Amino acid sequence: MKRILALAMALVMMMAVAVPAFAEELNSNVNTGDTTVIVDGTNGGELKDGNYTVTIPATVNLTWGNDGADEYSVTSQLVTGKRVKVELAKSVDLTNAAGKTIAFTATDATDGLSASEVVNDEVHAFDITVASTAWTAVPFDVYEGQISFTASVVDA
Repeated sequence: MKRILALAMALVMMMAVAVPAFAEELNSNVNTGDTTVIVDGTNGGELKDGNYTVTIPATVNLTWGNDGADEYSVTSQLVTGKRVKVELAKSVDLTNAAGKTIAFTATDATDGLSASEVVNDEVHAFDITVASTAWTAVPFDVYEGQISFTASVVDA
């Protein structure tokens, strides 16, 4: 029985070694081609604009009787042809504890639009302007106001 099993195993091994001998050679003219590599910028089949971060100051300090300026920064990696648009506006006038107010305007020194789709800590300046007559119409005190920043992705 051992001899028959050994003979059968020897035949199986010989047949296994012979299989590669029957394989055809690759024809290098036919078996070449290009592969397209795609980085998929979609999420579940829905195209996204990318991502961005806008860093705004927590506070802006003005000295009495003077206008002020500060900066915000934009970091983004967006789809081609898109930009980050930041708009700012006064949301609350400068007000003291007694309810006296000083009107001011907040304007972006730039147009609020990022320079390209991909930016890293791109700095944008903004100005706070108070009319000189507004300073002289209220008591010398501590006043607080608020500016709202709105960021969105827009077409370039």
